[in-house]
Amino acid sequence: MITRSSRRRLERAIVIVAVAGVAPVVFAQPKKPNPPEKPAPSASTSASAVPPPLKGSAIVRIATQIAADMGTVPAGALVAVSPVVSDIPAPKAEELANRIAAQIAGRLGVAHAHPQPVALSVARGVSGRAANLVYVQLEIAKGELRATADLYPVVSNGWERLRNPVPGPRAHAFASASLDAEIRTFLQPIVLEQAKVHKARHEETDVIALGCGDLDSDGGLEIVVASRARIAVGKLRGGKLDVTSSAAWKDLAYAAPVPLREPLGAMTVGKNEILVGISDRYAIALDATLTPRRTLSGPPIPGADACVLLSPETGGFEGNGVACPLPPSGARPADVLSLPLSRFDAIAALDLGTTTVLAARDPAGKIKLRRTDGTAKPTEQIIEQTGAQLALADLDLDGVPEIAFSGDFPESDALMVWSWKGSALTQRMRVTTKEPIRAIAACPPEAQGLPALVAVVGPEVWLVR
Repeated sequence: MITRSSRRRLERAIVIVAVAGVAPVVFAQPKKPNPPEKPAPSASTSASAVPPPLKGSAIVRIATQIAADMGTVPAGALVAVSPVVSDIPAPKAEELANRIAAQIAGRLGVAHAHPQPVALSVARGVSGRAANLVYVQLEIAKGELRATADLYPVVSNGWERLRNPVPGPRAHAFASASLDAEIRTFLQPIVLEQAKVHKARHEETDVIALGCGDLDSDGGLEIVVASRARIAVGKLRGGKLDVTSSAAWKDLAYAAPVPLREPLGAMTVGKNEILVGISDRYAIALDATLTPRRTLSGPPIPGADACVLLSPETGGFEGNGVACPLPPSGARPADVLSLPLSRFDAIAALDLGTTTVLAARDPAGKIKLRRTDGTAKPTEQIIEQTGAQLALADLDLDGVPEIAFSGDFPESDALMVWSWKGSALTQRMRVTTKEPIRAIAACPPEAQGLPALVAVVGPEVWLVR
Protein backbone atom coordinates (compact mmCIF):
# COMPACT_ATOMS: atom_id res chain seq x y z
CA MET A 1 0.00 0.00 0.00
CA ILE A 2 1.34 3.44 -1.00
CA THR A 3 0.92 6.02 1.73
CA ARG A 4 0.32 9.73 1.08
CA SER A 5 3.93 10.64 2.03
CA SER A 6 5.29 7.90 -0.26
CA ARG A 7 3.14 9.18 -3.10
CA ARG A 8 4.48 12.72 -2.63
CA ARG A 9 8.09 11.51 -2.67
CA LEU A 10 7.39 9.54 -5.87
CA GLU A 11 5.83 12.58 -7.56
CA ARG A 12 8.82 14.77 -6.66
CA ALA A 13 11.20 12.14 -8.09
CA ILE A 14 9.21 12.01 -11.36
CA VAL A 15 9.36 15.82 -11.68
CA ILE A 16 13.12 15.85 -11.08
CA VAL A 17 13.70 13.15 -13.71
CA ALA A 18 11.47 14.99 -16.20
CA VAL A 19 13.27 18.28 -15.72
CA ALA A 20 16.67 16.61 -16.01
CA GLY A 21 15.59 15.07 -19.30
CA VAL A 22 15.04 18.47 -20.98
CA ALA A 23 17.72 20.57 -19.29
CA PRO A 24 20.69 21.66 -21.46
CA VAL A 25 23.93 19.84 -20.81
CA VAL A 26 26.73 21.96 -19.37
CA PHE A 27 29.90 20.08 -20.23
CA ALA A 28 31.95 20.57 -17.08
CA GLN A 29 29.60 19.83 -14.19
CA PRO A 30 31.22 16.68 -12.79
CA LYS A 31 29.58 13.92 -10.84
CA LYS A 32 31.33 11.68 -8.35
CA PRO A 33 33.11 8.96 -10.34
CA ASN A 34 33.73 5.47 -9.16
CA PRO A 35 37.30 4.73 -8.04
CA PRO A 36 39.97 4.71 -9.38
CA GLU A 37 38.87 7.74 -11.46
CA LYS A 38 40.82 10.85 -10.48
CA PRO A 39 38.99 14.17 -10.91
CA ALA A 40 40.46 17.41 -12.17
CA PRO A 41 40.65 20.20 -9.58
CA SER A 42 37.56 22.29 -9.00
CA ALA A 43 37.11 25.95 -9.87
CA SER A 44 38.44 26.88 -6.43
CA THR A 45 41.98 26.28 -7.72
CA SER A 46 41.63 28.94 -10.41
CA ALA A 47 43.86 31.28 -8.43
CA SER A 48 46.81 29.23 -9.69
CA ALA A 49 45.87 29.93 -13.30
CA VAL A 50 48.33 31.65 -15.61
CA PRO A 51 47.56 35.40 -15.74
CA PRO A 52 46.09 36.68 -19.02
CA PRO A 53 48.68 37.94 -21.53
CA LEU A 54 49.09 41.60 -22.40
CA LYS A 55 47.15 42.76 -25.46
CA GLY A 56 48.46 44.59 -28.52
CA SER A 57 51.34 44.07 -30.94
CA ALA A 58 54.58 42.41 -29.87
CA ILE A 59 56.40 45.76 -29.70
CA VAL A 60 53.65 47.30 -27.57
CA ARG A 61 53.61 44.31 -25.21
CA ILE A 62 57.39 44.41 -24.77
CA ALA A 63 57.47 48.18 -24.19
CA THR A 64 54.60 47.95 -21.70
CA GLN A 65 56.26 45.11 -19.76
CA ILE A 66 59.66 46.84 -19.66
CA ALA A 67 58.13 50.08 -18.39
CA ALA A 68 56.09 48.24 -15.74
CA ASP A 69 59.04 46.20 -14.46
CA MET A 70 61.43 49.16 -14.49
CA GLY A 71 59.28 50.98 -11.95
CA THR A 72 59.68 54.70 -11.29
CA VAL A 73 62.28 56.31 -13.53
CA PRO A 74 63.43 59.87 -12.75
CA ALA A 75 62.30 62.56 -15.20
CA GLY A 76 64.68 63.33 -18.02
CA ALA A 77 66.00 59.79 -18.55
CA LEU A 78 67.48 58.74 -21.88
CA VAL A 79 66.41 55.48 -23.55
CA ALA A 80 69.04 53.94 -25.81
CA VAL A 81 68.92 50.54 -27.50
CA SER A 82 71.58 48.23 -28.84
CA PRO A 83 71.81 47.11 -32.49
CA VAL A 84 69.49 44.15 -33.03
CA VAL A 85 71.16 40.73 -32.86
CA SER A 86 69.05 38.42 -35.04
CA ASP A 87 69.11 34.82 -36.26
CA ILE A 88 67.00 35.99 -39.23
CA PRO A 89 68.16 38.39 -41.95
CA ALA A 90 66.89 41.82 -40.83
CA PRO A 91 67.36 44.45 -43.56
CA LYS A 92 65.50 47.08 -41.50
CA ALA A 93 66.96 46.26 -38.09
CA GLU A 94 67.87 49.88 -37.27
CA GLU A 95 64.31 51.05 -37.93
CA LEU A 96 63.01 48.28 -35.68
CA ALA A 97 65.39 49.26 -32.86
CA ASN A 98 64.38 52.93 -33.11
CA ARG A 99 60.69 52.05 -32.96
CA ILE A 100 61.17 49.95 -29.84
CA ALA A 101 63.19 52.74 -28.18
CA ALA A 102 60.43 55.25 -28.91
CA GLN A 103 57.74 52.93 -27.54
CA ILE A 104 59.64 52.29 -24.30
CA ALA A 105 60.37 56.00 -23.83
CA GLY A 106 56.72 56.81 -24.40
CA ARG A 107 55.53 54.30 -21.82
CA LEU A 108 58.04 55.48 -19.23
CA GLY A 109 56.52 58.92 -19.74
CA VAL A 110 59.51 60.86 -18.40
CA ALA A 111 62.14 59.76 -20.93
CA HIS A 112 63.26 60.48 -24.48
CA ALA A 113 64.79 58.08 -27.00
CA HIS A 114 68.24 58.28 -28.58
CA PRO A 115 67.84 58.53 -32.39
CA GLN A 116 69.88 55.45 -33.31
CA PRO A 117 71.00 52.12 -31.82
CA VAL A 118 74.39 52.27 -30.07
CA ALA A 119 76.65 50.17 -27.85
CA LEU A 120 76.44 50.64 -24.08
CA SER A 121 79.75 52.48 -23.92
CA VAL A 122 78.53 54.97 -26.52
CA ALA A 123 75.18 55.33 -24.76
CA ARG A 124 76.99 56.25 -21.53
CA GLY A 125 78.94 58.90 -23.41
CA VAL A 126 75.92 60.51 -25.09
CA SER A 127 73.71 60.45 -21.98
CA GLY A 128 75.20 63.86 -21.08
CA ARG A 129 72.87 65.80 -18.81
CA ALA A 130 70.21 63.08 -18.70
CA ALA A 131 69.05 62.10 -15.22
CA ASN A 132 69.46 58.39 -15.93
CA LEU A 133 70.17 56.00 -18.79
CA VAL A 134 67.79 53.17 -19.71
CA TYR A 135 69.79 50.84 -21.94
CA VAL A 136 67.93 48.08 -23.81
CA GLN A 137 69.62 45.11 -25.48
CA LEU A 138 67.59 43.63 -28.35
CA GLU A 139 67.71 40.11 -29.75
CA ILE A 140 65.63 38.08 -32.18
CA ALA A 141 66.05 34.35 -31.61
CA LYS A 142 63.91 31.23 -32.08
CA GLY A 143 60.88 33.17 -33.21
CA GLU A 144 60.93 35.69 -30.36
CA LEU A 145 61.86 39.33 -29.90
CA ARG A 146 63.65 39.67 -26.55
CA ALA A 147 64.46 42.91 -24.73
CA THR A 148 66.71 43.22 -21.66
CA ALA A 149 66.70 46.66 -20.00
CA ASP A 150 68.89 48.17 -17.28
CA LEU A 151 68.64 51.55 -15.53
CA TYR A 152 72.02 53.22 -15.03
CA PRO A 153 72.75 56.42 -13.09
CA VAL A 154 74.42 59.15 -15.16
CA VAL A 155 77.58 60.48 -13.50
CA SER A 156 77.99 64.19 -14.25
CA ASN A 157 80.32 65.17 -11.40
CA GLY A 158 84.03 64.90 -12.33
CA TRP A 159 85.04 63.45 -8.98
CA GLU A 160 82.31 60.81 -9.17
CA ARG A 161 83.45 59.84 -12.69
CA LEU A 162 86.97 59.23 -11.36
CA ARG A 163 85.76 57.24 -8.39
CA ASN A 164 83.17 55.11 -10.24
CA PRO A 165 83.34 55.63 -14.02
CA VAL A 166 80.95 52.76 -14.87
CA PRO A 167 78.33 52.46 -12.11
CA GLY A 168 76.18 49.34 -12.13
CA PRO A 169 72.47 49.25 -12.92
CA ARG A 170 69.85 50.25 -10.34
CA ALA A 171 66.94 48.43 -11.95
CA HIS A 172 66.49 45.58 -14.41
CA ALA A 173 63.67 44.34 -16.66
CA PHE A 174 63.14 41.68 -19.31
CA ALA A 175 60.34 41.03 -21.81
CA SER A 176 59.80 38.80 -24.82
CA ALA A 177 57.09 38.20 -27.40
CA SER A 178 56.60 35.99 -30.44
CA LEU A 179 57.24 37.64 -33.79
CA ASP A 180 54.16 39.16 -35.38
CA ALA A 181 53.24 40.91 -38.61
CA GLU A 182 54.60 44.30 -37.48
CA ILE A 183 58.04 42.94 -36.56
CA ARG A 184 58.16 40.80 -39.71
CA THR A 185 58.01 43.94 -41.87
CA PHE A 186 61.55 44.73 -40.68
CA LEU A 187 62.80 41.19 -41.46
CA GLN A 188 63.20 39.00 -44.52
CA PRO A 189 59.69 38.16 -45.84
CA ILE A 190 58.23 34.64 -45.74
CA VAL A 191 57.13 33.00 -49.00
CA LEU A 192 54.33 30.65 -47.98
CA GLU A 193 54.29 28.83 -51.33
CA GLN A 194 57.83 27.61 -50.60
CA ALA A 195 56.83 25.88 -47.38
CA LYS A 196 57.96 22.27 -47.00
CA VAL A 197 56.27 19.29 -45.37
CA HIS A 198 58.34 17.36 -42.80
CA LYS A 199 56.88 13.96 -41.88
CA ALA A 200 57.41 11.86 -38.76
CA ARG A 201 55.81 8.73 -37.35
CA HIS A 202 53.66 8.61 -34.23
CA GLU A 203 52.18 5.81 -32.14
CA GLU A 204 49.02 7.49 -30.81
CA THR A 205 45.63 5.96 -31.62
CA ASP A 206 42.23 7.67 -31.91
CA VAL A 207 43.70 11.19 -31.99
CA ILE A 208 41.04 13.80 -31.22
CA ALA A 209 42.86 17.09 -30.56
CA LEU A 210 46.27 18.59 -31.25
CA GLY A 211 48.27 21.52 -29.90
CA CYS A 212 51.65 23.14 -30.46
CA GLY A 213 53.63 25.64 -28.40
CA ASP A 214 56.62 26.30 -26.15
CA LEU A 215 55.09 24.53 -23.18
CA ASP A 216 58.16 24.48 -20.91
CA SER A 217 59.61 27.88 -21.95
CA ASP A 218 62.87 26.33 -23.20
CA GLY A 219 62.74 28.08 -26.57
CA GLY A 220 61.62 24.95 -28.47
CA LEU A 221 58.15 23.86 -29.49
CA GLU A 222 56.33 20.87 -28.02
CA ILE A 223 53.59 18.95 -29.81
CA VAL A 224 50.71 17.85 -27.58
CA VAL A 225 48.41 15.06 -28.77
CA ALA A 226 45.13 14.18 -27.10
CA SER A 227 43.73 10.76 -27.93
CA ARG A 228 40.78 8.97 -26.35
CA ALA A 229 43.18 7.18 -24.00
CA ARG A 230 45.78 9.77 -23.00
CA ILE A 231 47.54 13.09 -23.48
CA ALA A 232 51.10 12.88 -24.83
CA VAL A 233 53.75 15.62 -25.07
CA GLY A 234 56.73 15.26 -27.38
CA LYS A 235 59.11 16.68 -29.96
CA LEU A 236 59.87 15.62 -33.52
CA ARG A 237 63.22 13.83 -33.44
CA GLY A 238 64.77 11.26 -35.76
CA GLY A 239 61.71 10.96 -37.98
CA LYS A 240 59.24 10.26 -35.18
CA LEU A 241 57.27 11.94 -32.43
CA ASP A 242 59.46 11.39 -29.39
CA VAL A 243 57.05 11.37 -26.44
CA THR A 244 58.69 12.93 -23.38
CA SER A 245 55.69 12.74 -21.02
CA SER A 246 52.16 11.39 -21.04
CA ALA A 247 49.18 10.88 -18.76
CA ALA A 248 46.08 8.69 -19.04
CA TRP A 249 42.74 10.48 -19.13
CA LYS A 250 41.42 8.27 -16.35
CA ASP A 251 44.05 9.81 -14.05
CA LEU A 252 43.24 13.37 -15.07
CA ALA A 253 39.51 13.99 -15.41
CA TYR A 254 36.04 12.57 -14.89
CA ALA A 255 34.33 10.62 -17.65
CA ALA A 256 31.55 12.58 -19.35
CA PRO A 257 28.05 11.37 -18.41
CA VAL A 258 26.89 11.49 -22.05
CA PRO A 259 29.81 11.05 -24.50
CA LEU A 260 29.23 11.80 -28.17
CA ARG A 261 28.95 9.04 -30.75
CA GLU A 262 31.74 10.65 -32.81
CA PRO A 263 34.33 12.10 -30.41
CA LEU A 264 35.28 15.78 -30.63
CA GLY A 265 37.87 17.87 -28.86
CA ALA A 266 39.92 21.05 -28.83
CA MET A 267 43.21 22.21 -27.32
CA THR A 268 45.24 25.34 -26.65
CA VAL A 269 48.93 25.19 -25.69
CA GLY A 270 50.56 28.16 -23.97
CA LYS A 271 53.64 28.67 -21.86
CA ASN A 272 53.42 26.29 -18.89
CA GLU A 273 49.76 25.43 -19.53
CA ILE A 274 47.55 23.19 -21.66
CA LEU A 275 43.80 23.77 -21.98
CA VAL A 276 42.15 20.68 -23.40
CA GLY A 277 38.78 18.99 -23.58
CA ILE A 278 37.40 15.96 -25.41
CA SER A 279 33.82 14.78 -25.53
CA ASP A 280 34.66 11.61 -23.55
CA ARG A 281 35.96 13.64 -20.57
CA TYR A 282 35.56 16.92 -18.75
CA ALA A 283 37.71 19.81 -19.95
CA ILE A 284 40.73 20.67 -17.84
CA ALA A 285 43.78 22.92 -17.53
CA LEU A 286 47.12 21.16 -17.09
CA ASP A 287 50.56 22.52 -16.29
CA ALA A 288 53.75 21.58 -18.15
CA THR A 289 54.09 18.40 -16.05
CA LEU A 290 50.55 17.29 -17.03
CA THR A 291 49.27 17.95 -13.51
CA PRO A 292 45.60 19.06 -13.46
CA ARG A 293 45.11 22.61 -12.20
CA ARG A 294 41.44 23.37 -12.68
CA THR A 295 38.28 22.22 -14.44
CA LEU A 296 36.99 24.20 -17.42
CA SER A 297 33.44 24.84 -18.53
CA GLY A 298 34.16 23.10 -21.83
CA PRO A 299 36.81 22.54 -24.53
CA PRO A 300 38.81 25.70 -25.34
CA ILE A 301 38.54 27.67 -28.57
CA PRO A 302 42.05 27.69 -30.08
CA GLY A 303 43.18 31.30 -30.41
CA ALA A 304 40.54 32.82 -28.12
CA ASP A 305 40.03 33.30 -24.41
CA ALA A 306 36.78 31.32 -24.45
CA CYS A 307 35.43 27.78 -24.32
CA VAL A 308 32.55 25.94 -25.98
CA LEU A 309 29.82 23.62 -24.74
CA LEU A 310 29.12 20.15 -26.10
CA SER A 311 25.61 19.10 -27.03
CA PRO A 312 24.84 15.35 -26.92
CA GLU A 313 21.53 16.07 -28.65
CA THR A 314 23.22 17.45 -31.79
CA GLY A 315 26.44 15.46 -31.54
CA GLY A 316 28.65 18.54 -31.66
CA PHE A 317 29.28 21.99 -30.18
CA GLU A 318 26.43 24.40 -29.61
CA GLY A 319 25.93 28.04 -28.68
CA ASN A 320 28.43 30.88 -28.32
CA GLY A 321 31.85 30.99 -26.75
CA VAL A 322 31.53 30.93 -22.97
CA ALA A 323 33.75 31.85 -20.04
CA CYS A 324 36.26 29.08 -19.33
CA PRO A 325 36.29 29.27 -15.49
CA LEU A 326 33.86 26.73 -14.06
CA PRO A 327 30.76 28.51 -12.69
CA PRO A 328 28.97 27.51 -9.47
CA SER A 329 27.45 24.05 -9.61
CA GLY A 330 24.40 23.97 -11.85
CA ALA A 331 24.95 27.39 -13.44
CA ARG A 332 25.49 27.93 -17.15
CA PRO A 333 28.75 29.67 -18.11
CA ALA A 334 28.34 33.26 -19.31
CA ASP A 335 28.56 33.98 -23.04
CA VAL A 336 31.74 35.94 -23.87
CA LEU A 337 32.16 35.48 -27.64
CA SER A 338 29.62 35.50 -30.47
CA LEU A 339 30.40 32.69 -32.93
CA PRO A 340 29.60 32.44 -36.67
CA LEU A 341 27.41 29.33 -36.21
CA SER A 342 25.17 28.11 -33.41
CA ARG A 343 25.91 24.43 -34.15
CA PHE A 344 29.32 23.26 -35.34
CA ASP A 345 31.90 20.48 -34.99
CA ALA A 346 35.14 22.50 -35.32
CA ILE A 347 36.08 26.00 -34.14
CA ALA A 348 39.13 28.31 -34.22
CA ALA A 349 39.97 31.98 -33.67
CA LEU A 350 42.81 34.34 -34.56
CA ASP A 351 43.64 37.72 -33.02
CA LEU A 352 45.66 39.98 -35.33
CA GLY A 353 45.55 43.05 -33.10
CA THR A 354 42.97 45.24 -34.84
CA THR A 355 41.44 42.25 -36.64
CA THR A 356 39.71 39.20 -35.16
CA VAL A 357 38.86 36.15 -37.27
CA LEU A 358 36.57 33.28 -36.29
CA ALA A 359 36.00 30.03 -38.19
CA ALA A 360 33.39 27.34 -37.49
CA ARG A 361 32.44 24.26 -39.49
CA ASP A 362 28.90 23.00 -39.71
CA PRO A 363 28.26 19.24 -39.82
CA ALA A 364 27.33 19.50 -43.52
CA GLY A 365 30.94 20.34 -44.41
CA LYS A 366 30.98 24.15 -44.79
CA ILE A 367 33.33 26.50 -42.92
CA LYS A 368 31.83 29.88 -42.08
CA LEU A 369 34.36 32.66 -41.53
CA ARG A 370 33.74 35.95 -39.75
CA ARG A 371 36.22 38.83 -39.65
CA THR A 372 35.85 41.92 -37.47
CA ASP A 373 38.05 44.95 -38.13
CA GLY A 374 37.74 47.51 -35.34
CA THR A 375 34.31 49.13 -35.45
CA ALA A 376 33.55 48.04 -39.03
CA LYS A 377 30.66 45.71 -39.73
CA PRO A 378 31.84 42.07 -39.65
CA THR A 379 32.42 40.41 -43.02
CA GLU A 380 31.77 36.73 -43.68
CA GLN A 381 32.87 34.06 -46.14
CA ILE A 382 31.97 30.42 -46.81
CA ILE A 383 34.33 27.57 -47.76
CA GLU A 384 32.71 24.36 -49.01
CA GLN A 385 33.86 20.74 -49.29
CA THR A 386 35.75 20.80 -46.01
CA GLY A 387 36.62 18.08 -43.55
CA ALA A 388 36.19 18.28 -39.81
CA GLN A 389 39.63 19.77 -39.02
CA LEU A 390 40.61 23.44 -39.19
CA ALA A 391 43.03 26.01 -37.78
CA LEU A 392 43.61 29.75 -38.15
CA ALA A 393 47.04 31.39 -38.30
CA ASP A 394 49.07 34.13 -39.97
CA LEU A 395 51.57 31.73 -41.54
CA ASP A 396 53.65 34.32 -43.41
CA LEU A 397 53.27 37.07 -40.77
CA ASP A 398 51.94 39.64 -43.23
CA GLY A 399 48.83 40.52 -41.22
CA VAL A 400 46.56 38.46 -43.51
CA PRO A 401 44.86 35.42 -41.92
CA GLU A 402 45.33 31.92 -43.29
CA ILE A 403 42.72 29.17 -42.92
CA ALA A 404 44.14 25.64 -42.82
CA PHE A 405 41.60 22.85 -43.16
CA SER A 406 41.13 19.28 -44.28
CA GLY A 407 39.66 19.18 -47.76
CA ASP A 408 37.00 16.56 -48.42
CA PHE A 409 37.17 15.75 -52.14
CA PRO A 410 35.86 12.72 -54.10
CA GLU A 411 39.32 11.72 -55.38
CA SER A 412 41.29 12.18 -52.12
CA ASP A 413 41.64 14.18 -48.94
CA ALA A 414 44.01 17.15 -48.84
CA LEU A 415 45.57 19.61 -46.44
CA MET A 416 44.43 23.02 -47.67
CA VAL A 417 45.70 26.52 -46.84
CA TRP A 418 43.78 29.60 -48.01
CA SER A 419 44.40 33.29 -47.35
CA TRP A 420 41.62 35.81 -46.70
CA LYS A 421 42.66 39.26 -47.94
CA GLY A 422 40.03 41.92 -48.44
CA SER A 423 36.98 40.25 -49.92
CA ALA A 424 38.90 37.44 -51.64
CA LEU A 425 39.79 33.93 -50.53
CA THR A 426 42.92 32.65 -52.27
CA GLN A 427 44.31 29.11 -52.24
CA ARG A 428 47.97 29.15 -51.13
CA MET A 429 48.71 25.44 -50.62
CA ARG A 430 47.19 22.05 -51.35
CA VAL A 431 48.92 18.87 -50.17
CA THR A 432 47.17 15.61 -51.08
CA THR A 433 46.94 13.01 -48.29
CA LYS A 434 46.52 9.25 -48.62
CA GLU A 435 45.35 8.97 -45.00
CA PRO A 436 42.62 10.96 -43.22
CA ILE A 437 43.60 14.13 -41.35
CA ARG A 438 42.79 13.62 -37.67
CA ALA A 439 43.75 17.04 -36.28
CA ILE A 440 45.38 20.35 -37.25
CA ALA A 441 47.01 23.02 -35.07
CA ALA A 442 48.98 26.23 -35.60
CA CYS A 443 52.49 26.62 -34.13
CA PRO A 444 53.99 29.99 -33.13
CA PRO A 445 57.26 31.14 -34.76
CA GLU A 446 60.33 29.12 -33.82
CA ALA A 447 63.26 28.28 -36.14
CA GLN A 448 64.20 31.26 -38.38
CA GLY A 449 61.11 33.02 -37.01
CA LEU A 450 58.78 30.87 -39.10
CA PRO A 451 55.28 29.92 -37.94
CA ALA A 452 54.17 26.40 -38.83
CA LEU A 453 51.24 24.05 -39.12
CA VAL A 454 51.21 20.63 -37.50
CA ALA A 455 48.77 17.92 -38.55
CA VAL A 456 48.15 14.31 -37.63
CA VAL A 457 47.66 12.47 -40.92
CA GLY A 458 47.01 8.78 -40.34
CA PRO A 459 50.11 7.31 -38.64
CA GLU A 460 52.22 10.44 -39.36
CA VAL A 461 52.74 13.88 -37.90
CA TRP A 462 53.20 16.55 -40.59
CA LEU A 463 55.04 19.78 -39.84
CA VAL A 464 54.44 22.36 -42.58
CA ARG A 465 56.97 25.22 -42.46
